[in-house]
Amino acid sequence: MTPNIQRSEMRFLLGQGRYLANQPLDGAAHAAFLRSPVAHGRITGCDLDRAKTMPGVLDIITAADVDEAGLAPLPCLADVASDERWSASLPPRRLLASERVRHVGEPIVMIVAETVEQGKDAAEAIDLLIDSLPVTVDLASAIEPETPSVWPERPDNVALDFEAGDRSAVDQAFAEAAHVTRLRLVNNRIAMMPLETRNARGAYDNENGRYTLRSGTQGVHNIRNVVSSVLGIDKKALRVVTDDVGGAFGLKGMAFPEQALTLFAAKRLGREVLWIGDRSEAFVTDNGARDHVTDIALALDEDLRMLALSVDTLANMGAYLSNHALNMPTLVYGRVMGGVYAIPAIHMRSRCVFTNTPPVDAYRGAGVPEAIFAIERIIDIAAGEAGVDPLDLRRRNFLKQEHFPWSTPAGYAIDSGDFAGALDRALELADWQGFEVRSHASAARGLRRGRGLAMSIHGTGAGISETALVTAEADGRITIFSGVQSGGQGHDAMLAEVAAEVIGIDPGMIEVRQGDSDLLPRGAGTGGSGSLVVGGRAVAAASARMLETAKQRAGDLLECSPVDIAYDAGVFTVVGTNRSVALATVASDMQGGCTGSGDFEGDHRTYPNGVYISEVEVDPETGRVTLASLCAVDDVGRVLDLARTDGQIIGAIVQGVGQALMEHDRHDPETGQPLSGSFMDYAMPRADDVPSFRLAKHPTAAPTNPLGTKGAGEVGTVGAPPSVIAAICDAIDVRHIDMPATSEKVWRAVRGTAPIT
Repeated sequence: MTPNIQRSEMRFLLGQGRYLANQPLDGAAHAAFLRSPVAHGRITGCDLDRAKTMPGVLDIITAADVDEAGLAPLPCLADVASDERWSASLPPRRLLASERVRHVGEPIVMIVAETVEQGKDAAEAIDLLIDSLPVTVDLASAIEPETPSVWPERPDNVALDFEAGDRSAVDQAFAEAAHVTRLRLVNNRIAMMPLETRNARGAYDNENGRYTLRSGTQGVHNIRNVVSSVLGIDKKALRVVTDDVGGAFGLKGMAFPEQALTLFAAKRLGREVLWIGDRSEAFVTDNGARDHVTDIALALDEDLRMLALSVDTLANMGAYLSNHALNMPTLVYGRVMGGVYAIPAIHMRSRCVFTNTPPVDAYRGAGVPEAIFAIERIIDIAAGEAGVDPLDLRRRNFLKQEHFPWSTPAGYAIDSGDFAGALDRALELADWQGFEVRSHASAARGLRRGRGLAMSIHGTGAGISETALVTAEADGRITIFSGVQSGGQGHDAMLAEVAAEVIGIDPGMIEVRQGDSDLLPRGAGTGGSGSLVVGGRAVAAASARMLETAKQRAGDLLECSPVDIAYDAGVFTVVGTNRSVALATVASDMQGGCTGSGDFEGDHRTYPNGVYISEVEVDPETGRVTLASLCAVDDVGRVLDLARTDGQIIGAIVQGVGQALMEHDRHDPETGQPLSGSFMDYAMPRADDVPSFRLAKHPTAAPTNPLGTKGAGEVGTVGAPPSVIAAICDAIDVRHIDMPATSEKVWRAVRGTAPIT
């Protein structure tokens, strides 16, 4: 462990993390919200008189106040939203509801009080009248003609109907196929639930006319741009600061009403306004994730070559379109559609559907786990129907070196990977040949053992632009200013490693500053496993440019041409002489130190991939599933820090296992009320739910990335779910079982008392 990693991590171990909820109040008032108790209804009355007289109440804000001030709705920023081919429906997502509510938890009134308890008491004193309307919750039936409309202008509830690939080629291939396998499967809705809930602290400075928002985010510049547009101000008039973040997973990359409203309230009141969401609010206001119903079909020829893949998906958007929601089941979904296989004809259709549930957006993997789950499940089932080994079917159809670059339906190009080699390594790691011995041992204890394998691939770092500044200080230290935002992953230490390698110094001499929109003109933040792929490249470029600038100045100090100067480990030396000058000395001779900038934009996509093998034991008497082992062999390119990389992979695997076995964010189909509104009802994996994982790496070069790295933070959510479900199906001998494979669902499947597709 390097000194820099020790320093950046030790403060958390010592309880010195700087999270928003831990910071001094300093006179801040507290925000609370009256939220909709129904999933769909017309607001017919909202009497505030009693609430206004409640102790401690400072201000009450309604939709009328927001409208009078000219605040705009939250925007949909998805790339496909502006594409005329798809005719997207973009209904407004107002900060506060006025005439109609469309999901339980939608904010209606904001109360500002001296304490949060006083604010909540005042919210309960508001006399709210809502006439309930019919709800649409079930995704599979949401597009049916008789289903109630969430938005009158879209009676079919379809926000966007997206297609990619070659439909005619797929139709022809299916007509000529020797074998066709079809499956309908569900990718269950997930609640993101980071340890630290969403939050916002708004302030307004009358003297300079600037707002300051402190909030746990995945990138201050993205939030600044969205929130400033909602407030109707120049983005330079808003500073966004993010200190330590206790987990994000995609949730905190999006803007939410509370961020703009705390700023609006702070200006009205002349005091800072703080909102810390509680866990109950999170279940009804945070973005959900996944939530697909997919019909998938695979066509094979007589030699078991894959001819064509057809995918037709319904993707839940919730009642409103979150910032980037439309991209996930369309462009991102299509980025890897086809997986690691040379399928010549693919057609995919994704209908993004409104329902009376909270919005859905990116969550760790963001569209890719959904795609790979569908592909890997249909391959297993096709192999069973064709009477061949699933391993053999995969090997026959792997993309090989001569196929690269391989175009996917959404127009992306897979550029690298050794899938056969990774599979061989994984089979060895998992002791594939020893399975029968373990199976017999399980049977002797009355348990059924099964194994499942899934190939994974992810497209990371796509469509992201990033900026970095690197400054050499007079005291010998290096400061990095980066738009990347750590949410607990330790990005600061990794970026320091990148700069240290370029500059040739100890990373302990490097400080990384992030989370302040005033430090850099722009920044992409963290998302899509692009922090090292994109942010690291920006830091490397900035470090190199800083050295080039310093070299020019060193030439002046050494009275020679810069071409005659060599650099090594913090020292510039005139070639062939003992004349030298330290980088720190050069920096001290330059006002403000020596700075280099790195802007990185364009297409920097990398394709991490891997093989995941799970073994489970199922108790047929109770349906209980125990994950006995999970092995993963990942190609994440060059690994800069193995422990940190494995930590990211393990965290993602556990989240994938959670989705496969227990997590399900459910709503009552008749009322839209949340059925999993707390951790009493929403199961998340604990330490004793997972074994110690066996991990290995099988790296290949990343052609688009000079650092050689590929994103690693999401690979586990891609590979774990299909391998776990495959193992369960193998153990209980069923064709397919939808996630989550709860004990009851498995118990019924063993007895054949529930339809199993």
